[in-house]
Amino acid sequence: MFNFFRKNINERKLAKAKIELSTVLQQNIDDSENSIKEFSTMIADFRKHKYHRHDAFLNLCVFSSIVEIDLTLLLERIQLSSRIQEKKLYARVIAVTIVDYIENINVLIGKDCIKELQLNHMDHFIDEFKALNKRFSMFRKANDFYLRDIRNNTLAHKCKDALTLKRAIDRVDPDEIFSQGMEVKAFGDEFVKISTKVLYFIIDYMTQGKKLNE
Repeated sequence: MFNFFRKNINERKLAKAKIELSTVLQQNIDDSENSIKEFSTMIADFRKHKYHRHDAFLNLCVFSSIVEIDLTLLLERIQLSSRIQEKKLYARVIAVTIVDYIENINVLIGKDCIKELQLNHMDHFIDEFKALNKRFSMFRKANDFYLRDIRNNTLAHKCKDALTLKRAIDRVDPDEIFSQGMEVKAFGDEFVKISTKVLYFIIDYMTQGKKLNE
């Protein structure tokens, strides 16, 4: 009887934890979706007025918010799934998402955005972007081989040899992938802090009718 009550209590705690997790993640998704709408509106307005001084920065913001939503949804599913095969499937998709995101972010931050900040004489933001890009690079060096192995052999470039495919799937560790996904999300949170400061700077000089130094 005591085991019965203990089981019911544990099940209720798990159900409550799942609800709380879903609530937090939904707020995360809503925030990212709002960011996408706001930045997309700015891009459209600037382009309508043939103003392209902040194209790279705004593009980076929208791109990062889209990936943030994807990662949030996938991390939620891997955390709430009870079947190991399902966990591994979401883990494999997360691996693909991270590999492609890290590759793209290296160009979007390290090349496009920093170059644009220099051209706009907004050098006071550059060190923060460089520091964040370095964190992405360090993550890539530490995890690229494992993630790319999953990406290339279980999803993106499926091996036609069944035994090789099975061994590749067996090597997938959902807990490890979840941890790496959370780390990348933490980078995303850091990016939001930096980009918010840049956004306020842009809004401030435009609202006051100021011009960027040529």
